[in-house]
Amino acid sequence: ARAGADGNTALCAYCVPADGAVLDVRALRRHLAEYLPTFMIPAHLIEVGGLPLTTNGKVDLTALPAPEVVRDEADEQPVTLFEERMAEHWRSVLGLDRVTLREDFFEVGGNSIRLIELIHHLQHEFNISIPVSQLFKVTTLQGMATTLEHIITGRIGGAQPYLTFSDHGAPLFCFPPAGGHGLVYRRFAEHLPDHRVVAFNYLTGDDKVARYADLVEDLQPTGRCALLGYSLGGNLAFEVAGELERRGREVSDVIIMDSYRIGESFELGEEHLEAFERELAEHLRRHTGSEVVAAETREQARDYLDHSSRTPNTGTVRAAVSVISDEAKAEQYATGAPGSWHGSSATRSDLHRGSGSHAEMLDEMHLPANAGLVRGILQGAGTDA
Repeated sequence: ARAGADGNTALCAYCVPADGAVLDVRALRRHLAEYLPTFMIPAHLIEVGGLPLTTNGKVDLTALPAPEVVRDEADEQPVTLFEERMAEHWRSVLGLDRVTLREDFFEVGGNSIRLIELIHHLQHEFNISIPVSQLFKVTTLQGMATTLEHIITGRIGGAQPYLTFSDHGAPLFCFPPAGGHGLVYRRFAEHLPDHRVVAFNYLTGDDKVARYADLVEDLQPTGRCALLGYSLGGNLAFEVAGELERRGREVSDVIIMDSYRIGESFELGEEHLEAFERELAEHLRRHTGSEVVAAETREQARDYLDHSSRTPNTGTVRAAVSVISDEAKAEQYATGAPGSWHGSSATRSDLHRGSGSHAEMLDEMHLPANAGLVRGILQGAGTDA
């Protein structure tokens, strides 16, 4: 155990490779993770040619070299959402001003206790379960960010069906657009400080409406519910509102962000898929910066579109229905227009002209205005565009 420059004590292991062997520090760390509790895994694995001995033949601890933190100032910077969030947590946990993609958690001051703290923060922010062994597979920032991404997108088990972006305020349940990732609401939630934004990931299967209603009831057992959905998420939010009302729950508001009402079932064609895939790839790149996430949207989009084509929004809810349109397409939601939600509510339906085109409505430039409309709706403003 050695005291570091920051005054904290860290475990250091000194390794003497066998003749002709090359010490693979990361492989050794993964091996230790399978056998030792996290707090016993050394923060530093230091290669030495031999163990220094005292005149009595014991290991001379004072002669062992101190661990060095080597940083590459020219290394790549975090770019994707997952890299940026991982970098932010590294900076917070390790007390660093900057981190880069190829730096190793344990080589820039991390230790087992700090790894536990890091996992706790990540699990809290993204509502996932992270096995320690997963983060030990690649302990660079880029590697950890990739593990985080794979858990969230379902490549690795541990993702939950929703994310929660704040811990206080009245809940607002947000349904995913095609592509199925609640992460698109992360920056939106920052503009709604008085609400606990719960952003659902996409659930496959024909029973998804009932399963989402189950989740809403689990997360808010009593009281009035407020639902919001962007793009196809608006259609889904409307259907879930109807299911909740059939169960006897009161839904105060259904807020639909640029979602055309589907008036009748239709045959899903390749032209529908092609149009959505172009939109999805660009949309998810904008909000996650990840080509992997964008590439994985195809099958979820196909399932989502198929479900929507077989689930027309022909019912009526008692909740107030408020539509926030693309700034150039408000007339397409007017009474009598094919996409209009007029008549979908037994109490009140409103139309608000939003900020930005459909693809831009959750971008930082347009979020303040669109989130402001949502706040007004939830506060009962309810004025027509």
